[in-house]
This record gives sequence, structure tokens and C-alpha cells, in this order.
Amino acid sequence: MYGTSIAGRRIAGAVGTGVLFALAVPDVGAWPLAFVAWVPLLLAIEGASVRHALALGWIAGCVMIFPTFVWLTEVLGRFAGLPPVAAYGVHLLFTVANGLQWGLFAAGVAGLRGRASPLVVAPLVWAATEALFPQLFPWYAALAVSSRPELLQLAELGGVTLVAAPILAFNAACAEVVLITRLRGALRGGGAPLPQALAVLLLVGVGLPTYGVWRMAAADALATAAPTARIGVVQGNHGIREWSSRETRGDVLARIQAESAIVDAQGVDFLLWGENVYPYRKALAHTGGRDAALWEPQRIRVGFDAPLVFGVVTAEPATDGPLPSMNPYGWNSAVVLAPDGVVGDVYDKNHPLPFGEYAPLVDPAWYLANVKGASHVNPGTAVTVLRVGEWRLGPLICYEDILPRFARTVANQGVHAFVNLTSDTWFGRSAEPAEHLGLAVLRAVEHRRALVRSVNTGPSVYVDPAGRIVQRTELTDPDAEGPAAPVSFVATVPMIDPAYRTPYARFGEWFPTLVVCGVVGLALLRRRPRTA
Repeated sequence: MYGTSIAGRRIAGAVGTGVLFALAVPDVGAWPLAFVAWVPLLLAIEGASVRHALALGWIAGCVMIFPTFVWLTEVLGRFAGLPPVAAYGVHLLFTVANGLQWGLFAAGVAGLRGRASPLVVAPLVWAATEALFPQLFPWYAALAVSSRPELLQLAELGGVTLVAAPILAFNAACAEVVLITRLRGALRGGGAPLPQALAVLLLVGVGLPTYGVWRMAAADALATAAPTARIGVVQGNHGIREWSSRETRGDVLARIQAESAIVDAQGVDFLLWGENVYPYRKALAHTGGRDAALWEPQRIRVGFDAPLVFGVVTAEPATDGPLPSMNPYGWNSAVVLAPDGVVGDVYDKNHPLPFGEYAPLVDPAWYLANVKGASHVNPGTAVTVLRVGEWRLGPLICYEDILPRFARTVANQGVHAFVNLTSDTWFGRSAEPAEHLGLAVLRAVEHRRALVRSVNTGPSVYVDPAGRIVQRTELTDPDAEGPAAPVSFVATVPMIDPAYRTPYARFGEWFPTLVVCGVVGLALLRRRPRTA
């Protein structure tokens, strides 16, 4: 049994870790805290049993996740119609479930105590939890440093999971220095002597950014040698209610068309609109489609001539005669519209958001009838490159740009650049758009491909192959603040040779596989006592 004072200090340490990491995420922006955020938890679980470490880590995770993902309550209230008590209840369940990742991390570190140095165990176990823990909204510890591209460059070697490894090693070294200082001597039986801990602090503190600057220079050289395309990004700044209303959706389309005409006049290779930006659902055929006639309100191309990549809910055409279409649900598609109005390549979102735009496990008709604000689309079954002239574009719709394994599949189709079509309109001025962007930046570094995002309410961005946000629009909330005028920018984007592949693109999840094997191997070793 713990003494009351000892238990209180341990709990305080767990809470401290949750608070520190919550302050490091992009919407707050205190990113240096990521390098010490785990220290209170690592100190708290020192000497604790595996069961108590699990509880302490769970506390830390819940404290971090509840404020970081509290934007879920706004979505549930605004568009699902849940009262605040119910919305926060759902969010609490989400917090408790996802906080378990931190609990498993702490239990793993405690369970492997004495089998290897904490400087090795902490990054291994954290990377293993990132690789294996199931999540509805995937996130990674690299989110905390996503605004610092010099700290992200390891992603080209082993993906987003590798980015967190030196950060965890730095935290473990800080914790060991505190423990060694507190005990006035090196720890034996698996502990990290002071010189080792100091060496890790120096290696990560100096070596990581130095490596990052070097690799960013290499990415810049790659981009400089590549041909370029001028991409006009249009951000509609329309809300869900305005977009879905029969009375106002024509105005939404007209404003986007007018802004596209202004961008087109600047000379662009193609225009990029956001996810589902076209407000006439199922007005465009899923295959063999073309633009509406000049006199029809559904006409897409008005006032501009450049090729267009845009988001639309496509539909299977109805059959002739009394029989309905074989598939009553549409697809969330990214479509290329040629200057002559003919639809070219079509990509269907492979990963529709469960419970938001896709009803898993239940009858979609029942789900749509009983859940306010819900929708259902057919999942795409293939990865399709979008070809615009000589360029091959890797499409990622909405949160597919935070799925590293899927983005790798897209990149390996041979693409010049990524395009992301997103609607974060559901989240208003919450932390979600900043967190979404922070996680998406990693895709550019992992594959050395520019990432161009058109987000219906912002921020729309151009991320260069080194991971820098070069151009960025402002976030808006038309559903709460009223309609806003569209905004746009023209990005001159390096189109990297489709044959170029980073180590991560070639070898995939080698690092998570290695760390999981490492954790299993350590668990099989005989434990040595860790004593002072």
C-alpha cells in the first residue's frame, strides 16, 4: 500500500505530465514542453508496481486528452444535437478509452524496469503504443513539435513514430538526472549512470536539430532541381448550414466561382477546391460525368478556364425504368474537371470517418434516420492518382492526411505532390483545425512531396517538402459568425520526380516493427533489481 503523501505525489506527477503535454500541442504552442512533459510521470512510476504505473499513466493520458480533444463536444452539440451533458459524457468515454494508451506506456516502462536502461525502454515502449494502440482519431506525439520542421526530419527514415523516439529519450534522460541527483549516486541494476543520461541530453538537444537543418537543406536542393506548378488554392469560407440549404447553396457556388476567376487570371496550372465544396450532392455522376450546361444552376465552370480539382459527393446514375439505382449512397470524391467540362480521374475517399460520414456495423438507413447531422457514403476501394496535364497528384481527402500508412500507399503510386481536400467546418474555431494541420505536415517530410491543402473554412496551406508551412490562410467559422468572403492564394510548388522515394516510402513501418520486437525481447529477459 502507498502512503498517503507518496500516493499524492505520484498522482500529482501524472497530472503534471498530462498538463505539460496539453500545453505543447499546436493550438497552445508551447512546444519546448514536449521535451520535459513525460518527466513527472517517469518520476512518479519509479518504484511503483505495474498495476499502479498503469493507473498513473492512465491519469496522465486522461488529463492530456480531455482538453486537447474537447472540440468533440462542440461537434456533438452543434451538428448531432446532443445536449451539453450528453456531449461531455461521450467525450469523457472517449477520453477514458484513449487515455489507456498512456497507461499502457507507464505499465510497460514499469514492467521492463531492470531489463535495460530507461533511456532505451521509454522510447521503445512509447513507440510501440503509438504503433499498436487503436484510435478513432489517430494522433502522435510528434504533434507537439509539428511547428518545428527541424525536429521532424527523422520522419523520412521511419515515419512519424520515429520522430517521438528522441523526444522520449530526452525525457527519460531528464528523469534519470533528477533521480541520480536525488539519490546522490549512480543507480545500479539497469539504471542510467549520469554520463549516459547527459550524453543523451547532448545528443538529442544538439544532434537532433543539427540533423534536421542538414536534411532540410537536402530537401530544399531536391525541390530547387524539380519543375514547378502554379496551384491556385481557393477556400470557400462557407458553413455547413449554408452549404446544405437549397436557398443559399447557389450563392456558395457563385462566390467560389468568382474567387476562382480572380485566381485563374493570375495564371495557374490548376485550381484546388476543398472537400465536398460543390454544394449539389449527387449532381455529378460517379463515372462518365461532365459539367452541367451553361444555363443550369449546377454548372461548375463559370468565369474560369483552368483545370479544377475539387471535392463532390458523386452518385451512381439512376437506372432507366421503375428500378432505383443499385447503390442509393454516394461517394466522397475528389474529381478532376478538364477545361472542356469533361470529368477526368475520380478518387473516392477510402477512409470515410466512422459515425460521421460512414455508418459501421448498422444499417445506414436506420442510422441516417435516427442520428441528426449524420451522413453515409460508400468507401472507396482503390487508390487513384489524379492526373492534371503532366502532373500526377496524390489525393488525400479530409483526415486521410493524418493516416501515415495510407498516405504511404498513395505516395508509392508515383506522384509529384500531395493534394488534400478537407472540410473542418464542423469544428468551428476549436483546436481541431490546428491539430489536424500539425499532423498533416508530417506527410510532406515522410515522402519529400509538397502538400497543398484546400480547407473549406481554413487554414488552407502549402507545405514544402522540408515540412515548412510556406503559405497559410486564416481560420473562419461561418456557422457561428455568418458567411465570409472566400480567400485564395497561388503557390509555386516543386513537383518532385515520382520515381524518388524516401527510406520510409521504400521500407515502410520498419521502425514500429523493430520497437515492438524490442519490447517483446526485453520482456523475455530476466529482470535485474534496480537499487541505489
